[in-house]
Amino acid sequence: MLNDIPKPNSDIAPSLNCFVSHPEREGVLGIVTGHKTEGSETLIQVQWGKARAAEWHVPSELRSGFRVGNIVQDKPISNTRKTLGTGAVRAVRRIAGRDMVLVQLHSTGESRWLPYERLVRLRDASLKYISAEASGADSAERFRLKALAYALDSWNQITGALDRLDVDPLPHQIDIVHRIMTSDQSNWLIADDVGLGKTIEVGLLLAAMKRRRQARRVLVVCPAGVVRQWQDEMRYKFNEDFLIYGMDFNISQPSHWANFDKAIVSIDRAKSDAHSPVFNDSGSWDVIVFDEAHHLTKIERQAATQRYRLAERLQQLTDSFIFLTGTPHQGKTGQFVNLLHLLRPDLGSRLNRVFTNPSVVAEIVLRNRKSLVTDANGNFLFRGQTTHRVKAPLSESAKDFDARLRTYLKYGYNAALNAGAEGRAIGFVMTTYRKLASSSVAAIERALTRRKRRLQGIADAHAGSAMSASDVEEMIDSFQEGDDGQDDLESVADEVSNLNAGAAPFFEGELLQIDELLNAAEIVKRDDRKLRQFLSDIVDPLVKRRQRLLIFTEYRATQDYLVDALKSRFPNKGVAQINGGMSLIEKMANIDRFNNSAQFMVSTEAGGEGINLHERCHVLANYDLPWNPRRLVQRTGRLYRYGQRERVIAFNLMTDDGFDSSCLNMMLDRVHSIAKDMSEVGDEFNEGLETEIVGELLERVDIASMLANNRVMDITRTEREIDNAVARAKEAQDQQDKLFSHIEGYDPQATAALHEFGPQDALAFLESILPYKSVDVRSRSRNGRALELELPEEMRGRYAEFPPRATFVQVTCDRQLAARNRNLVPMDFSSVFFSDLIKFAQSPEFGGEYAGLRGPESGALALCKIRWQNDQGQPRWETMLPVFLPKGDSNPIANPKFFGALLNAQTQSVQPSMDRSNPADRQKTTKTLLGRAHDELARLCTTRRHPNDVVLLAAADLAAPEP
Repeated sequence: MLNDIPKPNSDIAPSLNCFVSHPEREGVLGIVTGHKTEGSETLIQVQWGKARAAEWHVPSELRSGFRVGNIVQDKPISNTRKTLGTGAVRAVRRIAGRDMVLVQLHSTGESRWLPYERLVRLRDASLKYISAEASGADSAERFRLKALAYALDSWNQITGALDRLDVDPLPHQIDIVHRIMTSDQSNWLIADDVGLGKTIEVGLLLAAMKRRRQARRVLVVCPAGVVRQWQDEMRYKFNEDFLIYGMDFNISQPSHWANFDKAIVSIDRAKSDAHSPVFNDSGSWDVIVFDEAHHLTKIERQAATQRYRLAERLQQLTDSFIFLTGTPHQGKTGQFVNLLHLLRPDLGSRLNRVFTNPSVVAEIVLRNRKSLVTDANGNFLFRGQTTHRVKAPLSESAKDFDARLRTYLKYGYNAALNAGAEGRAIGFVMTTYRKLASSSVAAIERALTRRKRRLQGIADAHAGSAMSASDVEEMIDSFQEGDDGQDDLESVADEVSNLNAGAAPFFEGELLQIDELLNAAEIVKRDDRKLRQFLSDIVDPLVKRRQRLLIFTEYRATQDYLVDALKSRFPNKGVAQINGGMSLIEKMANIDRFNNSAQFMVSTEAGGEGINLHERCHVLANYDLPWNPRRLVQRTGRLYRYGQRERVIAFNLMTDDGFDSSCLNMMLDRVHSIAKDMSEVGDEFNEGLETEIVGELLERVDIASMLANNRVMDITRTEREIDNAVARAKEAQDQQDKLFSHIEGYDPQATAALHEFGPQDALAFLESILPYKSVDVRSRSRNGRALELELPEEMRGRYAEFPPRATFVQVTCDRQLAARNRNLVPMDFSSVFFSDLIKFAQSPEFGGEYAGLRGPESGALALCKIRWQNDQGQPRWETMLPVFLPKGDSNPIANPKFFGALLNAQTQSVQPSMDRSNPADRQKTTKTLLGRAHDELARLCTTRRHPNDVVLLAAADLAAPEP
């Protein structure tokens, strides 16, 4: 039976330059120098040692000659598989009659058992340095290009900034990604100010993680209003196709999730009981992103919201949880801490003591402020914001209408107190009418007209059937939870008023009062001084200067009122509009119209959610003041964001045409006064800081609750409540400042110490490496930002990014230039041609592992790659580390300041500064340089990050400049 066991195939021919041994030649290594075939037998020529002649052997006589520490490269037997690159031998074993070699690959850090016959021995950078073995007269330039190729590759892996993007990343965005990719964990709350490009930061992060094979499956959870925007941003800016759950696809059984690796879902669809089990069975995700994460609320001693419970479930499905919000704290420390618990449950005990140890926040939160971020040249990105408060006069007819409305509201609120189960609905309708009246006379008029029709039993085209008490309760709860997205409030009030009682009045004589109110409203509209002043004092001057104007209002009735007024006054200027009732296609069409031809855009909050309107406009008018003051900040954020080239001008129309408007004015007065005091830094006033503080205070003042609860509309009571609320808001702001005091935001000076790489570096590399591939750089064009190339015959038709069989091509690394000129082929790490050139410069065939060259001072320079792995041996983190040992010194320097400059300019080859005839000294120098790299590897190890490898990529002797 034993004779039936197949013998291992021992006739595999070792590759040329493979190291072999022979059982009868103990301790002697051979190198394969040739192959030949005699009959059906393959013979292998082996050079044994340095002094012996070559001998011929059959493959079965030979064994592996590789030893631990040897640097090797694999040579695959395949027409399609590429080499795995170089690596270090870590072990050798014999199994099933064959010798297998464990190689730790330099490219990935992974370790693989490979057949020894497919490996060749390389003279690595260490051996070449010890023997001062340069690759020719141009060895200095080859060393520089090899170092630059590794530097560009490393920078892209930790920032994604050199990938195929339709944006030019800003320094603070690159900084965010760099900090996440070089940290030991990937659960973060990105809390940049509104308008700083958090979506772009996510796109960059995913691009970087993709390079590390850490972002194959990605799920984005976001508000329903921005699912299409997320899809478009990922598709058009980052070349990533995401599908929207519930729109582009649905899942009927868990196994179907295998077909969807990039998905977007609205948070409210995902949170519902009907859909959450679907996501429970979706499998693990490499990354899950939660946009507007401040909605994930859990209040102490109360039940968690559905959204919070959804996040708890999804947290179990990923190791990379990324939260996004511009308003992380909101003055509610308990909720904020609970939000951080979702990200880092392992820090639970420290988070519970956050006030005594606020430094823990810096381990979870990344935050950049508008007032500090700059462009690549160090110029501040935002030109500031000016807010004008415009006091609108009050006519006698408006005063009369307000008095009548107050009477109606008092009757309604009294009816609510005595209406039992229906009382909550009546009270809700009254408060809704107050909100509408704060917006415009047109908004309250439309709502009262619908109420009148309801009482008269006249069918409304949009009216539903009578609602049960439970239906009403559900509708009110739903509306109050999602209040920010509702701009058709009169319809909501009308639906809620449709109780079991049908068309019954709320109180005796209600229809008569409504008739009187509608008559009074008609009189106000004939002499609407708020509208008249808005048109004459704000709109007319802008029309004369041909400036576009964005107008915000809360409700569609007010929007229609303003659109009609603008069209009547300026029939040839064009009026665009967007609201929550429009489809995305309708919204985008109106945005395009505003950017191209229309002078006015009238938007509701629901319409403008997640929409950017800064392309051609920098002037904003708030026709009404929302009860939720944080919406003022959100409105301004449509213009006050990256890409805005002008100072943003905002006009707030202030009226005293009712109790609620007066209270809103009072609240803004208090907030601006406190913000001004808080913006005094030393003897100087910081205008940008004041704008930020106003926004943060408004986030924390819940005046909507004060107004809704003050049904008797007592101004004295509300004044006290506003004073107390603003004081609490300031206290909450102080608490947040304390909590966030340890967060390191973007610091241009600190970042300047880190050498950053951009498109100009990629183009410089391209221009220098191409001659080594026999590509002729014929000329530079477009102010030096494009190259015209003549491809050699063997490259024509090889790259799909070039025209078929093209001889002459034009390339650029400038994204904006490539977007404007279709004849220019973009070059980046998504380009096969560019990536092949990077790999060519990194390869042993290119050389450059050792050189003598001019530098700022004499000494030895090592270019290392240091890498870490997780606790299961998966390589996760790596960085390139230059180490310099000054001549005559014993203390090597990591990341020498001159390294970036050394990469940017060609340098000449020189004789080594150390005696090449003394290999012992050079070996000692190599050990010292690598020792410093190992120290850095150890210094950055954590409980999550474990050492993987230190690779010497290249080394050089530097000679000081000639006198």
